[in-house]
Amino acid sequence: MPQLEIALSDDVDMQIDQLVSQEEFVDRQEALEEILSLGIKEYQTTMDSKERDEMEFADEMMETTERSLGGDDDGYRF
Repeated sequence: MPQLEIALSDDVDMQIDQLVSQEEFVDRQEALEEILSLGIKEYQTTMDSKERDEMEFADEMMETTERSLGGDDDGYRF
């Protein structure tokens, strides 16, 4: 398993210790692995929805149906 060294703020370090002491996790390693995994999943979910929104916007901008250009009843004349 890869090893990683990171510096944590005192506040974050204390919160991790608190989670372990409350038996939310077996030890610090399990806590950090789970928290990092959840953070990565959340980040990917957020990125997926942003990319999906961008694609929907691009598709809408490329729309060339008569509706998107305005019909004669809209008062537009070309």
